[in-house]
Amino acid sequence: MKIHPQEPARLELAQLPTPVVKLKQLADIAGVERVLMKRDDLTGLEISGNKVRKLEYMVAEALEQGADTLVTHGGFQSNHCRATAAIGARLGLRVRMVLRSDDPDPPWDGNLFLDRLFGAEVSYHAADVYRSQLDRLICEVMEQERAAGRRPYFFPVGASVPLGCWGYVRAVAELAEQVGSDQPLDIYCATSSAGTQVGLMLGRALLGCENWRILGVPVSDSVEYFHSELRKLERATVERFQLDLSPEETPIDLVEGFIGPGYAIPYPEAVEAIRLLGSSEGIVLDPSYTSKAMAGMLATVKRQPAERQPLFLHTGGSFGLFACRGLISGEG
Repeated sequence: MKIHPQEPARLELAQLPTPVVKLKQLADIAGVERVLMKRDDLTGLEISGNKVRKLEYMVAEALEQGADTLVTHGGFQSNHCRATAAIGARLGLRVRMVLRSDDPDPPWDGNLFLDRLFGAEVSYHAADVYRSQLDRLICEVMEQERAAGRRPYFFPVGASVPLGCWGYVRAVAELAEQVGSDQPLDIYCATSSAGTQVGLMLGRALLGCENWRILGVPVSDSVEYFHSELRKLERATVERFQLDLSPEETPIDLVEGFIGPGYAIPYPEAVEAIRLLGSSEGIVLDPSYTSKAMAGMLATVKRQPAERQPLFLHTGGSFGLFACRGLISGEG
């Protein structure tokens, strides 16, 4: 059933609803009454996390257009790419990936190992080439697929385009049924390609959850950059789907200071968050996204009014942890 008249077609791939759990030990350590977690690391497709919600809409459109090949891009430990590879294997679709890696032959570990296990065809490109020539690289892959008689469908990293944002509009409806739309809720999430936070912002406004706040923790760029990117994607989604929403109805809230040295580079507070959640709750965070977002929430939550309920959105990515096991264990 549609959650909104403008909701586009969706292919049901995720195992939903994902649970909301209380983190009692973590709340005691943080010195707050209660901390909730939305376990979107449990969406299925080999623990593909938040990516599956977005890809339900992207792949539905791909199949509607008769595509037989999915083309996407990202870092060589990209959760999004791994989720795309898993979906391709599940549905019998070919998958091509353009991956960013300064190592021309990176070790098969973490998500990259799973990309290959799921049968994706990958190519590696140094970071400077990836940044400056990505459009050309994608066009070459699309042309190769068409020349081979295939029908490729492209979507960018994170599926963070207006269509993909509906994954987290729908997640808001699911969460509202679980915890109630009226309670003063602070939802913390990692922000990188922007689609998850924009979907939450739009869902909050469309579904009447005015007492909720969506607090993104940037993990890959500056707050100034994300204010611009989030608003651009939010406005593009509003325009494409003719949603009657003003920018004032979708406020942007960001928690600053938790990127560390850079994207996918762990730092002490993030490593401590991984160890803390593992030892206190038996929950695995990843070094690129959820550990930094958790560090941001833990540093922020004590400063919030006591009546506001913190909820952490666990977006998955735990396979990326194994590529950094030496650092996390203290041996690297």
